[in-house]
Amino acid sequence: MSSFTNYEDVSNSYDVYRRAGNMDLLIGMTTQLTGKPLKEMSVLDAGCGTGNYAQSLLDAGLGRITMMDGSDGMLTTARMKTANYKSIAEYRLARLPQLPFPDESFDVVMFNQVLHHLEDTSKFDSRYPIVRETLAEATRVLKKGGVIVIDTSTHNQVKHGFWFYPVLGITEVYKHRFPPVPMLREVLKNNGCSTVQSYVQTERVLMDYSMYSDIEGSLQPTWRRADSGFSQATPEQIQWFCQKIINMKNENTLKAFFDECEQERLTFGQTTTIFALK
Repeated sequence: MSSFTNYEDVSNSYDVYRRAGNMDLLIGMTTQLTGKPLKEMSVLDAGCGTGNYAQSLLDAGLGRITMMDGSDGMLTTARMKTANYKSIAEYRLARLPQLPFPDESFDVVMFNQVLHHLEDTSKFDSRYPIVRETLAEATRVLKKGGVIVIDTSTHNQVKHGFWFYPVLGITEVYKHRFPPVPMLREVLKNNGCSTVQSYVQTERVLMDYSMYSDIEGSLQPTWRRADSGFSQATPEQIQWFCQKIINMKNENTLKAFFDECEQERLTFGQTTTIFALK
């Protein structure tokens, strides 16, 4: 599904580091906005990855899930992870922006940390045409009274919410992969969504926190595979990043550095979750 990260490679280690961390908000808002209990909902998880969100929803009592991803490796892991729910789960290998489903098929369509992977890195367009087409497709396959969920990061969150992006030196380039939230609101409303709300959970961290806070761990390639931002860096930037971590370790300043970064993260957060009612 990604235009710049090889998720066939990442799929084997992804679940070691990443979690579905906003499930209370996701379940609470979708049930409130749709007016349906979870057991009566049909959800499309577009860009499902290894199925973390899908599994959490199924464990909570979801009625039916369709998991779609462009990576066969990620989808295979999702299939194995949700094997106990095969009677109410469907798996589809397909790439956004197309959603190969009939009109008004789902109560909820969700994109969890997906949209910044869509635009072609070699032909970047600040109008985000593939994102716009993806959201038009999402609205088409969404039932009337259904909800689109987008979990993303703002430019300020990319800049202030992750300790490693500034050290890596990719912040200014990488943040523009994330469509601005005002633009997403506009596109959703233009496609027929009547209500668009957004929430920031400043305490939430996308990675497992024990891994996120292990700065020395970032010297290992397996650690760096947990965040797609590293795939935007050149080999020279990776080498420079590792040297800076080693220097801070030798200077005994890692903890002070991390504590300072945490103050910023707890101010801005790492993610913004958008709920749009059709």
